[in-house]
Amino acid sequence: MKKRAKSGFLCIYRKLHNLHEQRGRFFVDIVHETGERIRYYRKKRQMTIDQLAAAICKSKSCVSKYENGQIAIDLATLYDVAAALEVRVTQLLYLPPDRTPGLPGGAVPAFFSGLDRFYCYYYDGRSNSIVRSVGDILEETEPGSFHVHMYMNVDDYGHYHLCENLYDGRLTHFDTLSLLVLQNQHMEMDLYQVGIPSPYMNGPVKWGLAFGISSRPLMPTSTKILFAKSPQKETPEFEKSLRLSKEDIRLMKLYNMLTIL
Repeated sequence: MKKRAKSGFLCIYRKLHNLHEQRGRFFVDIVHETGERIRYYRKKRQMTIDQLAAAICKSKSCVSKYENGQIAIDLATLYDVAAALEVRVTQLLYLPPDRTPGLPGGAVPAFFSGLDRFYCYYYDGRSNSIVRSVGDILEETEPGSFHVHMYMNVDDYGHYHLCENLYDGRLTHFDTLSLLVLQNQHMEMDLYQVGIPSPYMNGPVKWGLAFGISSRPLMPTSTKILFAKSPQKETPEFEKSLRLSKEDIRLMKLYNMLTIL
């Protein structure tokens, strides 16, 4: 009886210990990720650590520890940092992926079946460069519809959350179309929408048509966008495929609209 009681106690202890370790790792992730975001936006504004420290009335070493994830930042100071960097507080917050394991494959078309992350590419003629984005498919909110975070204009896939724009929204699957509707978390009027035709046809990549609001200059835009299951090699041929082709222009003249078939 004593052995059985001792065994039960050890089992409970191990479970509590594992839970404590998981929570500890989660807290460390938050502190580290928040620090990385502070550093990213500080450098983006071409501000030194000294300048940020003076703006929030903290020491240089304190700000450095925030950025390196050595100490946690309190909520009031986080608001001060956001004001100094001229960003929203939400841009500094870490949003951990809250994926639901074992998503039902029956309600998901072949291209997205079993996929919890996708990569997007389009060509921006204003900067003559490829724009990369990463999307995290999170929990299923209702049958056939999933919560999504999309990180747009990513430089480093290893730190894709450090991006120019963060979008939050929903990926909904229909019989012949998957529809991605996202809200720019930094610009309220930018509702980003992407239609992905024939998602039931599987393959490593899939074309879609995107519509959104550009801020450079301020104007509505629409472009073809490539969805991929893994990061793509950005060769000259790949870049060429992202540009409008003769066939794209032919269809535009035929239908008097930009289309993806």
